[in-house]
Amino acid sequence: MYIYNLGYYSHEENEYIQLYHKDKFTQKKFEEIVMNSAAKILEKEVGKIVSFEDILSDVVENLIKSYGFIKVDFNAEFSVFGWPNLLDKDDWKGDRDDLLDKLTDFIKNKSKNNSPP
Repeated sequence: MYIYNLGYYSHEENEYIQLYHKDKFTQKKFEEIVMNSAAKILEKEVGKIVSFEDILSDVVENLIKSYGFIKVDFNAEFSVFGWPNLLDKDDWKGDRDDLLDKLTDFIKNKSKNNSPP
C-alpha cells in the first residue's frame, strides 16, 4: 500500500486528502494522474471560473472511480487551533477547543511534576 497526499493551500486555508493505492507511482506519474482527473472534471465546467479548491472533491472521486485509489481512514486524529500560546488558556480564548486546553493542562502538569524540588 502506498499513500498519496492531494490538496490545495491559500493564504487563509488549506485542505489535504490522503489516498492510498496498491501501486507505487512516481511523483511525475501521480501529478499526471491528478492533472488528467482535473481536466476531465473541467470538461463539465466550460466557461466557468473554477479553482482547484472548487474541484478537489470531484478530483478525489474521479481518482477513486477511475484509477482505483482509496481514501485513507484514520484511527485517531490530533488537530487543534494552531495560533494560541500553548501555556496560556486565555490566549485566543474564543477560538480554543477542548483538546487544546487539555494539551495546555497536560504540559503545565508535566512541568510541575518534573520540576526540581
